[in-house]
Formats: sequence, C-alpha cells, structure tokens
Amino acid sequence: MTPRQEKVDEPGVTGHPAGPIAFMARNSVAANVLVLFLVLAGLAAALNLVQEVLPDLSLDQVQVLVVYPGATPGEIEESVVMQIEERVRGVEGLDQLEATASEGFGSVVAHFRAGTDLDRAMNEVKAEVDRIALPAEAERPEVREVTSQQNVIRLLVHGNVPERTLKEWAYDIEEGISALPEVSLAEVSGTRPYELSIEVPGSRLRALGLTLEDVAFAVRQGSLELSAGRLSTGDEEILVRTLGRNYDQGDFEDIIVLTRTDGTAVRLGEIASVRDGFADTDLSLRFNGRPAVGVDVYRSSNEKVLEIAEAVREHLDSEILPTLPAGIGVEIWKDDSVDVSGRLGLMIENALLGLALVLAALTLFLEVRLAVWVAIGLAVSFLGTFLFMEWLGLSVNMFSLMALVLALGIVVDDAIVVGESVFSQRERGARGLAAAIRGTRRVSTPVIFSVLTTVTAFAALLPVPGPQGQLGRPIPMVVIIVLLISLVESLLVLPNHLSHLPAPGGGGEGRLSGWLARIRARVDVLLKRVVNGPLDRGLRLAVRQPGVVLASAAGLLVVTLAAVRSGVVPNQFLTPIEGEVVFANLEMPVGTPAERTSAVARQIEEAGHRAVERLLRERDPDADPLEVAVAVTVGRQAALFDPLGGNATEAARGHLGAVQFKLEGWERHDIASSTFERVWRDEVGALPGVRSLTISSSLITLGLPVHFNLSHPDPERLAALADEFVAELSLIDGVFDVRSNLDQGARELQLELKPAGRTLNLTVGHFASQVRSAFFGAEALRVQRGREDVGVFVRLPEEERNSADDVERYLVRTPQGEVPLGQVASAGFARSAATIHRMDRRRAVTVTADVDAAIATGQQVNRALDEGILARLSAEDGLFEHTYGGQREQQEQANADLSRSLFLALLVMYALMAIPFGSYVQPLIILAAVPLGAIGAVAGHMLLGLSLSIWSMYGLIGVSGVVVNDSLMMIKFVNDLRASGMPVREAIVTGAKNRFRAILLTSVTTFVGVAPLVFETSTHAQHLVPLAASVGFGVLIATALLMLVVPALLAAQAALLPRGATQSEALRRTNVYSTFHDGK
Repeated sequence: MTPRQEKVDEPGVTGHPAGPIAFMARNSVAANVLVLFLVLAGLAAALNLVQEVLPDLSLDQVQVLVVYPGATPGEIEESVVMQIEERVRGVEGLDQLEATASEGFGSVVAHFRAGTDLDRAMNEVKAEVDRIALPAEAERPEVREVTSQQNVIRLLVHGNVPERTLKEWAYDIEEGISALPEVSLAEVSGTRPYELSIEVPGSRLRALGLTLEDVAFAVRQGSLELSAGRLSTGDEEILVRTLGRNYDQGDFEDIIVLTRTDGTAVRLGEIASVRDGFADTDLSLRFNGRPAVGVDVYRSSNEKVLEIAEAVREHLDSEILPTLPAGIGVEIWKDDSVDVSGRLGLMIENALLGLALVLAALTLFLEVRLAVWVAIGLAVSFLGTFLFMEWLGLSVNMFSLMALVLALGIVVDDAIVVGESVFSQRERGARGLAAAIRGTRRVSTPVIFSVLTTVTAFAALLPVPGPQGQLGRPIPMVVIIVLLISLVESLLVLPNHLSHLPAPGGGGEGRLSGWLARIRARVDVLLKRVVNGPLDRGLRLAVRQPGVVLASAAGLLVVTLAAVRSGVVPNQFLTPIEGEVVFANLEMPVGTPAERTSAVARQIEEAGHRAVERLLRERDPDADPLEVAVAVTVGRQAALFDPLGGNATEAARGHLGAVQFKLEGWERHDIASSTFERVWRDEVGALPGVRSLTISSSLITLGLPVHFNLSHPDPERLAALADEFVAELSLIDGVFDVRSNLDQGARELQLELKPAGRTLNLTVGHFASQVRSAFFGAEALRVQRGREDVGVFVRLPEEERNSADDVERYLVRTPQGEVPLGQVASAGFARSAATIHRMDRRRAVTVTADVDAAIATGQQVNRALDEGILARLSAEDGLFEHTYGGQREQQEQANADLSRSLFLALLVMYALMAIPFGSYVQPLIILAAVPLGAIGAVAGHMLLGLSLSIWSMYGLIGVSGVVVNDSLMMIKFVNDLRASGMPVREAIVTGAKNRFRAILLTSVTTFVGVAPLVFETSTHAQHLVPLAASVGFGVLIATALLMLVVPALLAAQAALLPRGATQSEALRRTNVYSTFHDGK
C-alpha cells in the first residue's frame, strides 16, 4: 500500500462513497495537475488579453451623414433631413430618430432596439436612402454604424511655422505610424482641409464674356484622366488612357479657359488668382501657445493598447524626433496605455495588499498552513479567471478590474467555509485525509447552493440593455467566472492540500508558527468569551422574543430607506470617473467671429493657470511651479466619450472652442482632477457674452443628471417655452452648466427674386446658382492628393464678397444682359437657427444641466421640475411635449429591466434553496436576511461621505451572496442539531454559536480584502470606492445583524408551526440537506 492508500482507512473515511470530493482529496496528482493547468493557462491568457480603458460598445445606432456645402440649416432640414426621416421611419426595429441640420451638414441617427440585427438594419437604411433624390449640390450620403471607437494615442505636432508645414509633417508621421504592424489606423486631425481656390475678378469675367460656371467647366474639362478603352494586338492587350489630371497651383494656372478668334489662348493664370491653401473654415489648434496639428492612433477590437503605445513611442524616439527640423516638436497628448497601466498597477497593488490582509486575518483564526492554502486557492481562482475571460472575449478594462475587486471580497467565502470546517474537524481529533474529506463534505452542499444563488443574482445584471449595461456587463461575467472556479478549487483542490497538514502540535513548527499559534490561542479564548457571553445572551433573547429583534431590524431598514429617499445619503446614478484631462467647452453666440472666441478661450486658459497656482499654494507654498500642458481649439469642442451622443463630425464653427489642461502626474501634489475642475470653474467666474461654458474632468459620461427634450409644433412657441424652462432651471440651488441647444442663429441675408427679375426670364434656380458660385464658390472638381480629397472651387476674390453691399452690387446675368442684383432681387436681414434639432420627426430643444452633489441630487432636481414648471407648461399648452434623456433615461430603463431580471433571479434563488432544504419557508428566511446588507452598505456610504451609485448596487449584490452563504450555513447546522433531537430553541442557539467563527472570519476577511480600495486616495480608484464600501461595510454590519435576525426568524417559524406537530413532522417541513447530504 502507498502512504496515501493507507490514509483511506483512517477513522471516518472508510465506508464512505467515493464521490468527486473523496477522489480528488486522495489523488494529489489530479489536484495538482488541475492547479497547474489553471495557473499556467491563466498566466498565458493574462498576457494575451486585450487591454483598454473602456470596453467596446455596440450602440445599436446607424447614422446617415450628408454634406451639402453652403446650404443653410433650414435648407438641409427641408431637402435632406426630412426626406431621410420619412424614408427610414419604417425600418424594422427602429426605436427613435434623432436629427441635426446645421450649415452645410445634415445628420440623422436611427436608434434601434437592443437585439436588432444591425447589419440588416444598416442595409435597409442604406437602401431607403439611396432612393432619395437629394439636391445636386449635396454630396453622396454616408451610412455608417455609430461606434464607440476612441483614439488610444494622440500626438500633437507643434511649432511656430506655417500651417502647411505642420500638416505635411503630421502626414509624414501618420504614414510612418500607420506602417507599424501593431497599428491598424492613424489619422491627421485638428487642421483645416486643403482647398484650391480659383478667384476670378468680376471685371475680367465681363471683359471676356464669361461666367464663373464657364470657368469651372473649363477647369473641369482641362483636368481629366480618362480610360479610352483597349487595343488588341496579336501578342497582347494594351490599355489606352488619356492623362491630363492637374494637382497643384502651376498645373491649374496653365489650363486654357478661352481661345480667341485669332487663335490666341487665354490661360487661367492670366485672369485668375489660384490659391493652393486651406478651406475658409474657422478651425485652429494650439498647444502651449504654439500652432499644432493632431495625429490620432486608433485601436481595433483585437489590438492591445500597451503594445500600440510601446510601438508608437519607440517609433517616435527612433524615427521621428531625430529627423524633426528646428522649431517643430511632437508631444504625446493622450496615451491610454498610461491610464491602463496606472489602473492595472493600482488594482494589482490593492489586490496583493488585500490578499496579504486576508492571509493575516486567517492566521488569527486558523492554523498557518491551512490559512496559506486558503489564500493560495484565491490566487489560483483569479489566475484561472483570465483563461475564461480570453475564451469569452473579455478584455482588461476598468470594469473588468472593478469585477476582480468585487470578487476578492466575496470568493474568499467558499474557501474559508471549507477551511474552517476542516479546522473544526481537526480540533475534534480528526486527522489528515479524514478531516479534509469529512470537513469538506459537511459544508459542500450549502457551499454549492450559496455559490449558485450568488451566480444567479449576478446573472440578473447581464440582460441590462443600453450603453450602461454594456459598460457594466464585464462585472457580472467576471464575478460569475471567479465564483465558479473558486467553487471547484474549494471542493476539489483545497481538501487535497489540507489533507497533508500535520497534526496540531505534531512537530515541525518554527518560531514564527509557534508565535502565531500563541496569538491564535489568545484569539480563541477571546472568541469563546464572546460566544459564551454577549452572543449567547443575544441569541437567547432573539429566540425568546423574536418579535423585538425583527421589529428592531425592520426599523433599521426603514431608517436606511428614509436616509436614501430624503437625500441624507446622496443618490447618483453614475458617479464621475475622472480622467487626466480637464476640459472647458465654450460656446459663444452663433455668428461670433473666431477671433473673439479665441480671445475668450485665452481668458479661460489664464483662469486655468491661476487655478494651478492657487492649488499649489494651498498645498505647499514652497513647491516649485508645476509644468502644465494646455491645448486650445477654436472651431470645435472637446470630444468627451459619450455613447449617448453619437460621433457625428460637424463642420467647424467659429463660435465654438475648447480649452484642455492635461493633469498627468498631478497626484504627486495631491491634486485630483475634480478638485482642479472646481477651482478652475471658480477662477473663470462669469464671462460676459458667453452662451455656455462646461468644465468637466470626467473620462466618460452617459449623459447629464438633468436632461429634457422639449417639443412643440410651433418653432417660435417652442423657443419661448425653452427659454422659460431654462430660466426656471437656473434658479434651482446646486444646478450649474445649464445649456440649451436652441440658439438665435446668425444673421442671414435673405434674397428673394422680384417680379422685375422674372420679367427678364431669370429663374430662381439660375439666380441662386449664380449667387452661390460667386460667394460660396462653384466646385469645379475634386482632386485626390495624397491622402486628402482636395476641392477645387471657382469664386469671386475675397475683396468682392465680404459685405452686404457686395451682394447687392453683384451683376447677375440674364438673357437680356447683366443687371445689378439689387434690381432683380430684394435683400433683407433675418436670423435663422444655426442648428436645427429634431426628435422623432419633430423639432425639439434639448436642455441639460449638471448638479452639485454636495447641494442636491439629479433626482431631487428632476422631481422639482416635474412637479413645477413642466406640469404647469403641460397644463397651459396641450401641444407641448417633453421626454427625458441622459442619466435619468438610462436609470429608468435600467431600473425597469433590472426589476424584471432580479424578480426572475429571486424565483430561481428561491428554487435553488427550496429544493435541497425540502422546505417552502426556510428559503424565505434566507432571502429576508438579504436586506441586512443594504443597511451596512448605506451606513458605509454615509460614514465615508459617498453617493450611492449603480456601482454601489453591484457591491450590494456581492454582499447578498455572502449573507446568503452565512445564512445557509447557519440554518444547515441548526437543522442538523434538530434532526439529532435537540429542542428547537437550543438548536438555534447552539447552531448559531457553532457558526459564529466561520461567519466572523468570512466577514473580517471580506472587509480586509477590499479595505485597501475603501481607503484608496488615487483618482484612478475613486469610482471603485462605492463598490468596495458596499462590500466591506455591508458584510461587516450584516454579520452583526445576521447573528440575531436569522435565529429570530427561525424561532418565529418554529412558533408558527401547528401545536400538534411532532418533532419529526416539523423536521419534514423544514429539513435541510440531510437526504441530499447522505447521498454524496
């Protein structure tokens, strides 16, 4: 016989059915091979997992983009947007239509219901759009899926050199980066597109009897490259191609525009000024005061941020920086690898610290070797999780890391229950294999069903739709994986390792082990005093007067709910996740020149520098000045990752701007992004003439806490209602950054053909075409030059098209000759909306605002608006309608879906407990104990000054798993004692006392496991603190309540049994596990 075979005959083992637990406990090779597989495969998978800050999202949106150069928002709404809306409104699965019409640009976003086949929907949308007859001047519609793709690296090429020089260097850098095998896509950004502008004075046109359209036609015909067929010879086929494509200024100047009667040619360069430059748009980017151009590097779904970043940085250092001329520099403005590495390093640091604290706590209650094996089992479970994450296509991102934090607090439960049970067997004299098998079997069934109930609870989070559901989906998936692997490890691997432990006092203990044993002995003495003193008295009170205990617990629950409902504990659906860049998005009145917007942006930048100096003075007056990086954009606003807003790219507009401060490394000075945001906002103060200013430090948003869509069929009435609503909203305490997307629009010179013009046989179409060509430009052709599609426009010189007088003096050609425009058309100024917004085929105005959580919550503000101005406006005007958006819409949708899925989860959890219990009542007792975790979680939030959020709820579900496990174990022991003939009350008291050490150990290890994150100060971890606080404090306080509430519930159940029921009948009503256990 081998030594392991001999141990089979130890007392308590012989005669038991083999089963998987006994088989694995006896077979060290099988157990160790399983561990080795999980460790090695997990390590290999961990190295191969995709790393990203945020998971990829499927937004279920299809966008139709139409560029219509020179068209007003009203024109685009009528001739483009409304036609598209009408065609696509019948596509199957459509949930909502959202449209925008702005100058030269139209967008329609079709929102589809979750689960819709988006490829099919996009094909249907494209087929419908292709049937639309759009204006001839409009470009071909682009139909695309709206994705969450974000740049992972952004380089800024900067220097006090011409814009063309910067742009060409940016293209060279982008070409080199695109050639890297690790990079699939890189693009140049933040600069105006190239444009060839051919400017012909009106006098030259009249002298030659030409129009701008004639010149454009000549340019078009003089710059062609066409295939002319093929020649078939005896030996080969030869393609014939006419070459005549022009590319640069010199080529175009040589085009023949007109041939005189004497045969002489008039070339374009003789009558026109050809400018090879940039489109006349208001777009500029500056980095630390110097002109700049961006190069954005993107990541596809299977590429790794860290590998991309390393390749780009190496290429930058070895190939780019050494070749740059003097005066040009390249700065890495954004690098997601820094964020990923920082968050990953922080999580590893906290996980190792938590694991060490767990091990330390275990050694206070269990033997050192036993505690070490339990801790090793946790590490094995986490490594094995990486393997299944790779198989399921999960990445390493801030939400999967959040799941691992949550799992650390709850998976320790299984191993501790098994380890403590084996320890109890060893205390009773069992040794080696006998103690391991007997201890594991004793708790295997409740462990299995407690894990299954926790898995069920987390599975209820999987169906949550929308962006918030997709962002949070890695959390339940990862936790479920860890739970199942931990279950396998606890029941099939841990018993084998624990069977090798030497007998207590059997020798081989070192000085450290002896010291720890003495500490454990003192802890045991203290524990016994607690168990036989305060706990015993409390338990006997609970079984004698269960009504008092239950009423007290119910009172605590009512107080907790009241604290949440009243706002004593603030409730935010989504707490901000801070980034390293704090941005200020600026909007001036429409029509504001770019120069004025730039001047205001400089004021905001100066306020940011003052905020930096102020924060440094407050923290360390003697600190050296802090280096800051600042990017200022005019023409566009900073792009915050907002899945709800789509990713439409509109034309640059001079009244928009953005100022961004990069905060990398500021944690060394104890300056959080949110702190700088608050001080910056204070330093900016009130800026006259600014329409809206939004300052934010958030890395991601799912909308703002206050978001309303207002609609009315009368645009003027809608504008008045929106203004009234904004004024009322601005008066509410705690509300800031109130913004409406309704604007008065820029002044518009509206031309209308007079009867005199019609008598000259001048049509509206011919008249509009001439005016458009003169002042916007007639597009002759487009030239592919390098990576850019360059437009070639023919127009009047700038000095002939820069005032209203120039328009009225412009000579319009009629069949009877040329006449001044003022004679054939009337001109008048009016204002028109710069951007027209539509929701579900109706004009709409969106009003948003942020809320200071220290003063009010979004729920409180929304409730005040619902009961106040919105109720009044709806009563006064029956045509007025409003809907919710932003966080409120997401929260209501999530609550509705969660309510359904959690209800089903509760039914499954009930069934999972009712079947092995053989009881209808006792599963209800366990479920009744779940709210005890909420009392602790809310108390923890109140103690730390935190707001409740959706992440707090994820933590609360984790707490429910621990509570269910502890309750299951307690009731199992009580039922075993009752089955042995012990009276009901004595069985309840004794069973609860017997389980106190395991329950206390579970609670302590859970708390210390997440404690590093609860008290973490890094800005990278602040979004994790509510989750960790829910788990840590929820388990601690729930444990204290659980020890009294569950016995009280059991006593109340026993008291409600029929008077004539015998002991055996009572057990048949409430028995748990005995039949199930005997068959193991």
